[in-house]
Amino acid sequence: MNAWKEITVAVLAEHLKGEAAGDGMRVIRGIAPLDQAGPEALSWLGDPKYLPRLKHTDAAAVLVPRDLDIPDGRTVIRVDDPDMALNQTLRLLGPEPPRVPAGVHPTAVVSLEASVESAAIGPHVTVESGARIGAGTQLHAGVYVGANTEIGSDCVLWPNVVVREETTLGDRVIIHPNSTIGADGFGYLQRGGKHCKIPQIGRVVIEDDVEIGANCCVDRARSGQTRIRRGAKIDNHVQIAHNCDIGEDCIMVGQSAVAGSTTLGDGVMVSGHAGISDHVNVGAGAMIGPDAAVLRDVPAGGVYRGSPAIEFKLYGRQQAAVRRLPKMVVQLRQLKKRIEQLESAATDNSDGN
Repeated sequence: MNAWKEITVAVLAEHLKGEAAGDGMRVIRGIAPLDQAGPEALSWLGDPKYLPRLKHTDAAAVLVPRDLDIPDGRTVIRVDDPDMALNQTLRLLGPEPPRVPAGVHPTAVVSLEASVESAAIGPHVTVESGARIGAGTQLHAGVYVGANTEIGSDCVLWPNVVVREETTLGDRVIIHPNSTIGADGFGYLQRGGKHCKIPQIGRVVIEDDVEIGANCCVDRARSGQTRIRRGAKIDNHVQIAHNCDIGEDCIMVGQSAVAGSTTLGDGVMVSGHAGISDHVNVGAGAMIGPDAAVLRDVPAGGVYRGSPAIEFKLYGRQQAAVRRLPKMVVQLRQLKKRIEQLESAATDNSDGN
């Protein structure tokens, strides 16, 4: 990667529409967290609870909220939203990611019946018959594009991504290394003790501005389509099964999985290691907690946790009760002992009469 670009605190503040305080001529040559930043690095303070760390950092300057009270002598850039300002700075100063050179690498195999429109095709890429690659798209080393697949413009497919036949990718789709789009869905009929494979003849449609992490699997539909809608963001090691419909702007965190024919409404957030059963509908804006096992429909805006997943408030009450169990067991033993003593005393009094 290329080196970090340089910028002074004052110029960066102007670019971010912020307000510099302290030494505006200090030069910034990188970005790092508060506890790792050196004397030429920019850092950030997005949450006031981390303010005590500010006095220990060696950072050249720190992005801080406009209304935060900062000790004198510290060079800062006051902005409305430090986290968003950090994003802007990363784009402005950060090293450029590797790009595939324009044209078709001599080791690539591109079918004469494929259409490649001003795309960049890297080494050992395979593009099958009938595939269409949009302008500005980059296919890094080892990418495989199946027959009759359509990939839109300005997409980036990182090394060893597999996009199988009859798949459609919209514009500005990013897929990270070793992910597979359009593998067969997992479908079998059990007859006579044998597993009979169900043909998976559907397809996958991925809409504009979707990003899919490394080592993910998005299975083709048994019939019809598996669809990931505009703006969805998929983390690493995520499984999306056949005939699923993932709504716009959904988030799926690493190692989460969605079984076949399940629908996620727009803006659903699925936490890490959560699993959603087949033929389940998760309403728009719902949040699924970590390690949850969703077996039934979730209403729009619902917050669910646990295995099996239940509404978050109920889950919280159950967990509070579980934490009290050890004390309750001791109390129960004490009560049992007390009852036995009372019964024994009652028996003794009865015998005495």
